Amino acid sequence: MSVNYMARPWESRLFRRCRRAWDLGARERQDYEPIERAQVFDFGEAMHDALDVYYFPGMWEWGRAIVRPLALAGFEKSMRRDRDAYTQTGELSTEQIQDWEQHLELGTAILTRYFDWANEVDRFTPIQVASQFDITLPDPTNPDTGLITREGRPLQYRVRIDLVVIDDHELYWLVEHRVVPDQPWLDLEALRLDEQALTRSWAWQLSFLAKLEGTIHNELRTAAPGAGDSAMEVRAVPGAGGVMTQRSTESFRRTHIPRTELEIERQGIAVALEMQDMTDPSLRIYPNPAWQHCSRCAYRPPCLAMTQGIDERPILETSYRKRVDVDFQLGRLGSVWGFVPEIHRVAEYRAPGAEQ
Repeated sequence: MSVNYMARPWESRLFRRCRRAWDLGARERQDYEPIERAQVFDFGEAMHDALDVYYFPGMWEWGRAIVRPLALAGFEKSMRRDRDAYTQTGELSTEQIQDWEQHLELGTAILTRYFDWANEVDRFTPIQVASQFDITLPDPTNPDTGLITREGRPLQYRVRIDLVVIDDHELYWLVEHRVVPDQPWLDLEALRLDEQALTRSWAWQLSFLAKLEGTIHNELRTAAPGAGDSAMEVRAVPGAGGVMTQRSTESFRRTHIPRTELEIERQGIAVALEMQDMTDPSLRIYPNPAWQHCSRCAYRPPCLAMTQGIDERPILETSYRKRVDVDFQLGRLGSVWGFVPEIHRVAEYRAPGAEQ
């Protein structure tokens, strides 16, 4: 156990969804993970890996014709890495092989079309990609001091972002890449209320001491190619922070949402208050059964045993293990040094007490 109490956004989401699952899986709690991988590959993560290469700041001045094959190779490498890791515990079925091959083909097709589309709408310069950093949580009642647990451990939050860019007006934007199902686009208000984008914005501002103009939601829909990709729809909607703009086709949509300082600040307060709840010694642990999240929960077997009054320990001992993975895997792109020269000094800043 480290000196600092470290929490992560995925643990916060799990805490809100089901305290029992959070208690079983959070690193500062029981820290269990399934021994057997739940899926052969993570399609969304592989697509993110490709976009990390495409928008890597050190290659932004390169011709896109050079970068595109490198990004596609990054996608394929991620897919193969996942498949190889899965096969360490057993052979793939015919259906699994076909599914992997279909998604490899699908992802390559989507990315190829996306690069054509992005060439028309990318009006910025990437300054930071796939970076992970730790922040010390300020006390909501006294922002000049950091929160601590009842045992005196400093409370920290570990965040990973997709991309930060600077536009033609020298304003900073946090970009969220999303690979979304082939279904109608989410309403604009759903994007505005997106908790992950706000949390990342608050954490980035706090860590790197720079103001964000807002967030950019960059969505890639897993749709088959169609004629609609050639027709661009443009919207402009007034908002609290300024005019929200949206450019979309059948397969791709990009939404600029200016953010007010107040909404970003209030998200930080919400994170701090939740962390105080999570570290409260008198916290009650109970399940929150609902099939919409229980159906895909990694901790359903031990949870069912506890619900039925059966000893869950044999299940945990045979099917689970203490976590062995790290937050940020070696071999993946990611840096806090991927900045343009004029703000390179910001990359050297770490919040007081942050883990190295």
